[in-house]
Amino acid sequence: MSSDHTVDVQDGALTDAMIGQRTKTLHKPSLWITITVVLLMTGVVLVDQLLRPGRFTIERIDIHGSSARVDAQTVERTAWLALVGNYFTADLEEIENALVRLPGVYQAAVRRHWPDTLEISITEAGAIALWYATDGSTLESRDYVNLPPDSNIVLQPVLRSPTDDRHTVIDAFLDVVSSLSPLGLEVKNLSVNAAGDWVVVLQSASLQLPAELEIVMGRGNPVRKVDQFAAVFDSFLQDRLPDIERVDMRYDSGFAVQWRGGGSGLVQLAAYGQFSN
Repeated sequence: MSSDHTVDVQDGALTDAMIGQRTKTLHKPSLWITITVVLLMTGVVLVDQLLRPGRFTIERIDIHGSSARVDAQTVERTAWLALVGNYFTADLEEIENALVRLPGVYQAAVRRHWPDTLEISITEAGAIALWYATDGSTLESRDYVNLPPDSNIVLQPVLRSPTDDRHTVIDAFLDVVSSLSPLGLEVKNLSVNAAGDWVVVLQSASLQLPAELEIVMGRGNPVRKVDQFAAVFDSFLQDRLPDIERVDMRYDSGFAVQWRGGGSGLVQLAAYGQFSN
């Protein structure tokens, strides 16, 4: 006599058992190791495809912006020379740095345009200055300085300084220009030597007075000395501008004027407060 044994398993009990089995399966270390390896291999393949030569190459460079001072072909050629990598790996900042070293380029912005183009926007300089090193440096004996777009400078100024003071003389130049432009005077030369002595050479902005005017400022803040000169210019110096050869601002309480054609080298000393308004 035989009998059949039937196991009555409720659906809920079976479901719990299956979930428990799946949980055990997901927590097996070998499964997670396998998933990690697959993901790593997939990432390696993707990176390899991105970095592989010949993939996603840059085919075009588009230039945007004015070209009054800058030749578009020169900009494009410089960008191609600075380009390393493909669409995804190209160092855009490196390209921008190469472009702003070009004479006439004040700012450059480079961005990607899918699928194979770099777009370059150029902001041109308002003027270009020449900077010369005066410390015998052979690394940077001469360089171009791209001045801000709103400089409104007619002349091409020449700046001279030791190599370490390059940025100092550029900043001082921009401040001096701001003080003298309202007077109708332009900076032709600005220099500082290793001892810290400043000299600025001016010319009329209208170019109707070809004669140059030199201001000797000595050591210290050159902008403060130029501001003192500007404060007395209208009251004392403007009417006799063609006759002035040199103004010496190295005095604490005044300045000395050397006149042109003065056979005796006449120097006149005046106090700042005497002519200030």
